[in-house]
Amino acid sequence: MNRTVTTEETKKLYEFCHRHFVYHYDLQMELVDHLASAIEEQWENNSELSFEEALKNTFKKFGIHGFSKIKEQKQKELKRKYNRLLWGFFTEFYRWPKVLMTFAITFALFILFQLVENSMLIFYAYLSALVVFVVVYFFTWYRKFKIKTRKKFMLIDYLQGVLVPLLILSIQIPNLVFQLILHQNSSSIKIENPLILLGISLILVACGILIYGQSIYIPRKIKQHFFEAFPEFAV
Repeated sequence: MNRTVTTEETKKLYEFCHRHFVYHYDLQMELVDHLASAIEEQWENNSELSFEEALKNTFKKFGIHGFSKIKEQKQKELKRKYNRLLWGFFTEFYRWPKVLMTFAITFALFILFQLVENSMLIFYAYLSALVVFVVVYFFTWYRKFKIKTRKKFMLIDYLQGVLVPLLILSIQIPNLVFQLILHQNSSSIKIENPLILLGISLILVACGILIYGQSIYIPRKIKQHFFEAFPEFAV
């Protein structure tokens, strides 16, 4: 009968991962599974080999960087996965039938720019709405994700990190619009050039879609994926 890793030895593998700076439970699970399989493969050839020696032999294969490369690879995979989801969400608004709604909003904003004497008013209104959204997001929706454990998860850390690009967008949108206005005519507060108006309208709507996708759509997907993978931690 082939020798297998026991429950007690599995606990030791989790402790081993933690000692080697792997603190995220979801990554620990993958590494423990990999380590256990590698140890059992060694036991198939030499069942007398001790658990400690088999673990030592397995860990040597990770090289001088230990688990750090695995961690970096996992982080990159998460980033690529959710960037693809965000891009797919964004492009939906420029495909049928959502493209009709997108162009309708863009056209309405374009007309509004033409009707208002002071173009900066629209800019400030957009900025104010963005600030209110970010503040409300911080204190309400963002805090809703709760789990029944104090363990760390890479997926949750990634979820918390989505605020960074959100804040960057919040800063860059006003700056971009302001620069476009100054480029058009630094002495005027009304934009006359229809092409610039259309460009600004397109940019503001596109950025609004991206901000919503990054702050609402992606977190929802992350939560869905987390509870699918770890239903035992759902509140």
